[in-house]
Amino acid sequence: MRTRNRSLLLDRAIRDVLAQSFSDWLLVLVNDGGQRSEVDPVVEKYRPQLGDRLLLLHHEIGRGMEAASNAGIRASASQYIAVHDDDDQWHPEFLTRTVNHLETTTDAGAAVRTEIVYERIDGGDIVEVSREIFCPDIRAITLFDTLRHNRCVPISLLHRRSLHETVGYFDEDLDVVGDWEFQLRVLQAHTIGFIDGEPLAFWHQRRESSGDLGNSVIVSDTAHHDFDRNVRDKHLRNYVSEAGLGALLYLSKYQDQEANHFHDRQNYSEGLLRELVDRSGRTEERLRLLEESISDASFVSLVRRRYRRMKDRLTRG
Repeated sequence: MRTRNRSLLLDRAIRDVLAQSFSDWLLVLVNDGGQRSEVDPVVEKYRPQLGDRLLLLHHEIGRGMEAASNAGIRASASQYIAVHDDDDQWHPEFLTRTVNHLETTTDAGAAVRTEIVYERIDGGDIVEVSREIFCPDIRAITLFDTLRHNRCVPISLLHRRSLHETVGYFDEDLDVVGDWEFQLRVLQAHTIGFIDGEPLAFWHQRRESSGDLGNSVIVSDTAHHDFDRNVRDKHLRNYVSEAGLGALLYLSKYQDQEANHFHDRQNYSEGLLRELVDRSGRTEERLRLLEESISDASFVSLVRRRYRRMKDRLTRG
């Protein structure tokens, strides 16, 4: 668990770990450059329940999220690893269900259905605003889907320690998206299982918070885009060094042509729509003049109803 200057959230996170039905765990708490006064009192509050299941590391200077994760992993010796950010939560059965999955399969990790919890900080209280399922279309964690974007955030995953011996640790050169980049390396040679059903992980987001109380995915939105591009470019260079540029040059040109064709069709469709709207306006004016010149109101009403039905069909089409 990595933390930095948010004792209110840390308090909730420690209670969350203590509430797990699976109790054979070690909590490595990494204070990454934050004030000790934001951490030590919270730890002491739960010292009786934590006992010898807590290892506290203080980094005097912040080293970044991925370095904090690596420090926690290296300081422990557990068979399985989970990164529990200090603002997120688990269902009480998270560890029981994920550990059981890894005990009974050869999967390298176990991911769970996840729910986003939107919240705000109101003085000394955490107020829930709303919830929604994260990526509700997920039925499996695959390399194909992960190539597009991260579909398994840290709070959602338990993985085998042995992975760090084969694919390495989190990339400390990445300020953000390190969990996604790690999963890309894992999924090239291993499988990550998925436990469907009710949400077992809760990814908390605070749209109104900034600084230490904010979420990196919101506060560091620009950085996410930049580091996402850097990761893709690094892997692309590695691919090109082995396979050459030929196929990629063809595909990039084909994609460019398809994009241009799409925009041409879009412009054509928008032109047709503008023409239909213009003609509709002229037709409405003609109907108004027809009403003024014909005394048979029932006939005009029939014409107008038929026109509106035709207009509705065109609109739906």
